[in-house]
Amino acid sequence: MRRIEVSWLNQRIVNAVRARLVFALSALMIAVLFTPIPIQAEETNACCNSSSFDLFLTGDSDSGSLTPFQSDLDDEKMAEVTSSVFGEVEIGTWNIEWGESGDYTSGTWTFRIPYEVVDSSGVSANATVVVKVGGSTYESSAQLPAVFLTESGELQVDVQVEEGQISNGEKVEVSFSVRSLIFSNPGSESGVKFFWGSEERAASISISFPLVSVEIREASVRGSLVFFPVRLTSGFGDKIWTGSNGGLVVQNVEISESPIVNSNEDWIDVTFVWDPSSSESGSVRTDFRLSPQDSLIIEADKVHDIDLGQDSGDNSWYPDEEPPRTGGSELEVIVDCEYDGSSMNRVTTIRLDGAISQWMRWGLDNIGNKSLGSNSWWRNLNSFSDQVGSSEKQNGRVDDSEELVLKTHLIGSKSDLKSFLSNGLMIDPEAVFGINPVEFGPMDVSFDFGSSRAFNSEMISIRVEASHEVKQNSRQTMIEDFIRPGGYEYWERVDLSFEVSTGMLAGFGGVNSDNDEIDYTHRRWIVMEILSIEEEDIQSDVDFRIEFEASNALLFSPLISAVISVFALCLAIGIGLAMTKNRSRVPSMMVVSVLGVLSLSIYWFGLPMPIVLGVVGSSVLLVFPAAIISPTNLTDGYPTDDRRVARVKCPSCGKRNKVESNVRPLRIDCNGCGSTLRLE
Repeated sequence: MRRIEVSWLNQRIVNAVRARLVFALSALMIAVLFTPIPIQAEETNACCNSSSFDLFLTGDSDSGSLTPFQSDLDDEKMAEVTSSVFGEVEIGTWNIEWGESGDYTSGTWTFRIPYEVVDSSGVSANATVVVKVGGSTYESSAQLPAVFLTESGELQVDVQVEEGQISNGEKVEVSFSVRSLIFSNPGSESGVKFFWGSEERAASISISFPLVSVEIREASVRGSLVFFPVRLTSGFGDKIWTGSNGGLVVQNVEISESPIVNSNEDWIDVTFVWDPSSSESGSVRTDFRLSPQDSLIIEADKVHDIDLGQDSGDNSWYPDEEPPRTGGSELEVIVDCEYDGSSMNRVTTIRLDGAISQWMRWGLDNIGNKSLGSNSWWRNLNSFSDQVGSSEKQNGRVDDSEELVLKTHLIGSKSDLKSFLSNGLMIDPEAVFGINPVEFGPMDVSFDFGSSRAFNSEMISIRVEASHEVKQNSRQTMIEDFIRPGGYEYWERVDLSFEVSTGMLAGFGGVNSDNDEIDYTHRRWIVMEILSIEEEDIQSDVDFRIEFEASNALLFSPLISAVISVFALCLAIGIGLAMTKNRSRVPSMMVVSVLGVLSLSIYWFGLPMPIVLGVVGSSVLLVFPAAIISPTNLTDGYPTDDRRVARVKCPSCGKRNKVESNVRPLRIDCNGCGSTLRLE
């Protein structure tokens, strides 16, 4: 009995210990699950010596290129191999000159190219890819089985590459060929097409290669502005930035303004400008992102200690000398004109960005700088140096006083405006304004620096509003090619938006264009006349000139010409009706209708007004012969052939009755009153 009690007591003790152990373990697990785990993030202010990415195939098959930039995929190319071709067929060879030395690792590089099988259910083929990296050559395995291609898809070929080195200036070359093509159920035009060069059908080879090194440098503080320079080192120059998507995030907010771009042979500095909403100092986190292609995102981050209000940091991003104007700027010219028959009021807006924007912001921030070169246009503003405070000079932004200096200089002398456009922006002022700006009347110039006045490459808008007299009986130029010779070295893209309108009592005698490559739209309404041009990406070899004849503005105005046209058409209708009382009116009315519709069409489509009035006038003249040749109408309800039949008049009612018989005497009944008439 005592042994049973001891056993029972020991069992209770064991169960209690187990319960406490389970409770302790459960509490420990709950603590682990609900206690936050601290993660120490390592700052990566620099990366990336080697990356895996794609080299895209572009260009013609015999002179193709390789590029890591997806933005270059804008021109699709195609090569076709038909069933009549035997042996090995080389589809194409593409290469790129590598601009930086580096090492690459061993691995598998995959070649991809889209295809489409034509007029066959499928094709069996052996594909060969040869890759040359400097002096080393790698080829896809000859032991690979033949591939079977159906309909459309993507062909993939693997190439084994050993580790090695590439030197600056050496080439990476890719060759692709097929052989032993066997078509299944072939037709008369069987073949297989290979495509490359477009985003929809992109061909590429995936490689592991040194592409770019990213370094976020120390921030620079100027007053209330903070500048974050990022240095990109690659063999692609400024294309590594301009050909990619990227940006900088500061305190989880992305900077929307365009950065400052400075480059040399070895690297490119992309400097972002941050204007903090508060004046507090402290630690600021920046995250940089660069994406040359969708499959590759390069990231780096850095934490900066910022002390606002006190200039500090490395200022190497700010040019000591006047920055170059070359570097891929875009230009957009918007012209809005109103013509009243004797004068032209023009509002011209010039929008620019990129290197030209940097050049202009730097020049305004350096008014009075004694170190400016002898050929610098900004030396013209040195006489205004006293109007800019010392604290506003070279402070990394465009201040109101500096903007006022440039505005005063351009308005004060129209020849200075001409010099600024011609020598500074490489724009021909007489071409963009239609006349020499010296002949302008009252003029106003204003500037819009966008969301930020800091030294960056954000868009700048220059608005010039002026009017000038239009000489009568002359040809007035509206717009012509306005980029000076050599200007396309500064402007990567040129767009034009032009519109000129008139009132109801002023019009163009005729519009002339000497180039069919520039299309314009000319429309007339009763209350106005509008001519417009919308051209994007104007090429350097396009020469154009559009002008109008300034004569008889009142006569050729939309309202007066419409009234004359309506009056002439009504006159033609009246003449036609008067001349066809006893004739068919169909020919004359058809002539008037056709010429009326034709007049309305050429009036609305803006053909020269003399042609419009000539067509309207011809409707008046042509209605005469049309009415004369019209056939005669019915007489007294009888066909014209029946008028040769003899008739007798009833003495009772006066009705004329036909006599259709030559028998005499003859009795006939009157069709009018029913009386019996006797003819002897």
